[in-house]
Amino acid sequence: MNISLVAPSMSSMDMLLKLVEELFEYEVLPQKKEQTHHAITQLLSNPELGQAWFIEVDNDGDKIIAGHIIVSYSFSLEHGGRVGLIDQFYLKPEWRQQGIGTALIPQIEQHTAEAGVHALSLEVNIGNKGARKFYETHGFMPRRQFCMMTKVITPSEVPLNIAS
Repeated sequence: MNISLVAPSMSSMDMLLKLVEELFEYEVLPQKKEQTHHAITQLLSNPELGQAWFIEVDNDGDKIIAGHIIVSYSFSLEHGGRVGLIDQFYLKPEWRQQGIGTALIPQIEQHTAEAGVHALSLEVNIGNKGARKFYETHGFMPRRQFCMMTKVITPSEVPLNIAS
């Protein structure tokens, strides 16, 4: 079994949207389809924002899309420049526990290093012990002194600072 990362194109956006929808359903996350479509369009049109890949499994000549990965970019003084956030790492249930993730971590690291990334971060559901153990096995360590916090910003809520 050969496992590779394949960059989606705008013409394969429907397939990527379907995989993202499956992830949202699996994680029981609220999904705004129009917002997701817009965000994926932005990502695919602006490589400086991050990278998306299909997880392609070549099983005796049959090429099958088994999931997807999305990494978004940010900047960190602590890490000396560009950093990546693994925003989504999704394998369809029938492809889990087969060594695919283990094969992909070095590929993700190579692709992101080539894009100038100095560190990779990700979020894991605190109750998902299997995922936490998997990522720790591959060198991702919890930052116990940190708590990731999020606030959703709506453009209409942000005051404009107009200099006079």
